[in-house]
Amino acid sequence: MRSRRRVAAVAVAAAVLGAVGLAATDAPARWLVVEDAAAPVDAAVVLAGDPDYERTTTAARLVLSGEARLLVLTGGEPGPGDSAESLRRWALRKGVPADRIRMEEVSRSTREAVVALLPILEREGVRSVALVTSPFHQRRSWLAARRAWPRVTVVNRPARPSSWRPDDWWRERRSREIVLKEYGKLAYYAARGWL
Repeated sequence: MRSRRRVAAVAVAAAVLGAVGLAATDAPARWLVVEDAAAPVDAAVVLAGDPDYERTTTAARLVLSGEARLLVLTGGEPGPGDSAESLRRWALRKGVPADRIRMEEVSRSTREAVVALLPILEREGVRSVALVTSPFHQRRSWLAARRAWPRVTVVNRPARPSSWRPDDWWRERRSREIVLKEYGKLAYYAARGWL
């Protein structure tokens, strides 16, 4: 009996040490980042939550370079970077023609955005999308978009440059919070069947 407890205690200690060791690497943060090769798409989709307009700037470049036909913006929250209208103003300043911009203005979360976008994508005949969001948000967004848009090819194009980097993520409080929250949200989305 005592040896079983000892073996169990050693196994638990090894698992905890392994988890701590893994957490002190870039692997957990890097896993969140998904990036595909550049490819022509029907639309570049920007998910709101873009206070520094990194996402919108990246997507605007895709439209202006001819890689994407349309720019589709999301966001029903008030405020800079959280409303589709604020993202639209930024895109117009970057040179995206107004007639190439579409918006959904009701969503307040990633899940709500991908669901609200489906009618817009269908109406515009969009069969392929470059999904543009922050690097740490890319995996969850991609999985949620694939689930919500089964007939649309989703290409991952995280914002570049981005103020967040996966390198040494555990050393900075803000980055630790971002990564841990993102894993929590991934678990929640998985439990709800949204991925």
